[in-house]
Order: sequence, then C-alpha cells, then structure tokens
Amino acid sequence: MTGKILKTEPITEGEDLSAAREQNEAMAKAKTSLQAAVDKTITQSANTRAVGVVPSMKDGHPIASIDVLTYKQVRAIQQPLD
Repeated sequence: MTGKILKTEPITEGEDLSAAREQNEAMAKAKTSLQAAVDKTITQSANTRAVGVVPSMKDGHPIASIDVLTYKQVRAIQQPLD
C-alpha cells in the first residue's frame, strides 16, 4: 500500500535471469533513455497514457516496448533506443 520495498531477492536462474540480461544489454547499447522513448510515444499519440515500458533487443538493436492505454484498450508501441 505504501510502495515501500519489503524484500528483495537476487535473480540467479531461469527466465527472469534471461530477461534481465537482455534488458541490461539493451540499455547498455541504448542512446536514448526509457523516459525519452515514453515521452516521444505519448507526444505522437493523442489521448494515451503509458502504463509500462520494457527494454529489449530486436534484430541487434535496442528497443523499448511501451504499453499504452487508449480509451480502455492497452496496446504496445515500440520505439528504437539507438
């Protein structure tokens, strides 16, 4: 309820570790911040609200997959980060 972190656990294996490594690689190669990618998406799309963003790699390039809410519908928009 407060947003305070109660507990942390290291990611040591499995799909979570693979996803974390891919996100880390994407951000290491990114020339644009996630905030800038979200801002660009919101500016280009009227009446939208960003509800989530995840960095990843696509065809060797870093991208941000931004989930936006538009009129009670969620959709993903991809923005390049390089």
